Amino acid sequence: MNAALHSGDIVVPKVTRAEWIAAIALVLNVMTIAFVAGQIVQTQNDHDRRIVGLEDTDKQLVPKVERIDANVSFLAEQAREQRMRSEK
Repeated sequence: MNAALHSGDIVVPKVTRAEWIAAIALVLNVMTIAFVAGQIVQTQNDHDRRIVGLEDTDKQLVPKVERIDANVSFLAEQAREQRMRSEK
């Protein structure tokens, strides 16, 4: 049974060993949940940072690809003209 200590009009219950163990387990579980949540947030922020980096790289590659495409089109047209000249 849970004996109580009397302090004037206030009754303060005596905390048993099992209650301390339960309280410590609860605190440890809450701390574990907070730690895991922090890890998830950190991982999410890391992924967001990497995605932004990839998007920046993609923005730089688009003009390069367009220039390459224009050069290929020019060379293909030039080769077509040379074939037509050689056929005549």
